[in-house]
Amino acid sequence: MLREAIAKLSRHTLTYAAAEQLGRLAGFLLLPLTTGYLSEAEFGTRELLATTLAVLAQAAGLNVTAAMARHYFDTESESERNRIVSTTLLAVVAVALTLALVLGTTAASWCVWLPSDAVRLPLLLQITLGIFVFQMLREVANKVLQTQERSRLYGTLSILKVTLEIALQIYFLVYLRRGLEGALWAVLLAEASFAALTAAIVLSKAGLAFSTAIFGALFAYSLPLVPNGVLQFGLHSADRYVVGALAGSEELGLYALAYKLGYMPNYLILGPFLLIWYPYVFSIRDALQQRRMIGRLAPYLMLLMSAAAFGVALFAPEIVAAASTRASYQRAWIAVPWISFGYWLWALFQILQTGFYVERKTRALPMITLSALVVNVFTNLMLVPTTGFVGAAVATVLTFAALCVVTALRVRTVYAVEFGWSKILAPALAAAVVVAVCLGPGRSTPLAHPLVKVGLFAAWAAWAWFGGAVGPDDRAAVRQTIRARLGRRAPSEG
Repeated sequence: MLREAIAKLSRHTLTYAAAEQLGRLAGFLLLPLTTGYLSEAEFGTRELLATTLAVLAQAAGLNVTAAMARHYFDTESESERNRIVSTTLLAVVAVALTLALVLGTTAASWCVWLPSDAVRLPLLLQITLGIFVFQMLREVANKVLQTQERSRLYGTLSILKVTLEIALQIYFLVYLRRGLEGALWAVLLAEASFAALTAAIVLSKAGLAFSTAIFGALFAYSLPLVPNGVLQFGLHSADRYVVGALAGSEELGLYALAYKLGYMPNYLILGPFLLIWYPYVFSIRDALQQRRMIGRLAPYLMLLMSAAAFGVALFAPEIVAAASTRASYQRAWIAVPWISFGYWLWALFQILQTGFYVERKTRALPMITLSALVVNVFTNLMLVPTTGFVGAAVATVLTFAALCVVTALRVRTVYAVEFGWSKILAPALAAAVVVAVCLGPGRSTPLAHPLVKVGLFAAWAAWAWFGGAVGPDDRAAVRQTIRARLGRRAPSEG
């Protein structure tokens, strides 16, 4: 069973990862371009707009897609599944369009609350709201493809969308010299094009029908997730407003760059994994087997997250140097290790909270998230005024650590899973010690030399694989899966 689980999860996760990471890679490769054409203050304003878009997505009910995936597997009827898909899409887009129209027409009055002195800020907000509507449509349609395990189609569309967006970004920034406004227009045009295409593909099969009964069931399931999503936005992004207000736009620009780079473990491992994780867990009908598989698979995910976070943190100075054009961006590297390890904790939280979704007891999540948000706001207010953007990065680690502790204690009363905690924690703690030794004293020590760090990373990986996290049986299962995948082609997918 473990071998089949790894094979299925790896097949879809790798497909999603290839598509998602190509887009992320393109974004990272464009960082020297954007940091060259946008000042730190403009880069910070772009981050504020992206943050505002994220909270709007939560308010519009993007979490209803989790309810769609859950109810989709509760029925075997193709017509019922089609109604679930079309009802979800229509409901989310209707809310998004309403929000965009209301906020867009009043942008000039409420934009003063954003900590930004950007020229033509109301127009920038209106373009962002347009992105928001099309992004919501595309995200829901993509969730349908993920639920139906049509990973190849998802990957193809994602790659094409990224290609168009890159071309438009270069056109508006380099050729037209439109700055931040041009960068936003490029995103809007790409989102609109592929939102229409993806929705057309999904609706050609599902049809366009709205069921009040299905909407009621989706609403009941996802209602606790809407405030929880807004609260989780606070965990990830409210610190942007704090840094901008208390430390200034330039510090915010440095933090935005550090966050994008420190967030890479999420892009590389967790994001693609979660695209298939919940559909996979929900598809296991045997409750005992379901619990066992969650416990068995958790160390695999966390080992991969440890490797990604370790690599990003250890080579943070080199990564920032490669990603930024202006010398003024270079000191952003100090925050990168904190953020990367913070998102290791976020990945652990994702595994821990799975039981709430399985048991449909999501009402506990808003209070859990609220407790972590209190930690986040308090630590940011204490640290940012004296340590600037680095304080916000430290607050990220403290916040997600608190979130994991509270979640682990609460979920055991709902859905107890036996985790191999030594396999989960030991590799991450070892990696943190190496990073602290190499980067803590300063970049001029012999241990900070890139070749030395490569050797330390290789030694850590060998230890983790052969003794720190993976047992002999698990190594054999992975080898068998790899041999099986190399020896035969996966069945074609739509």
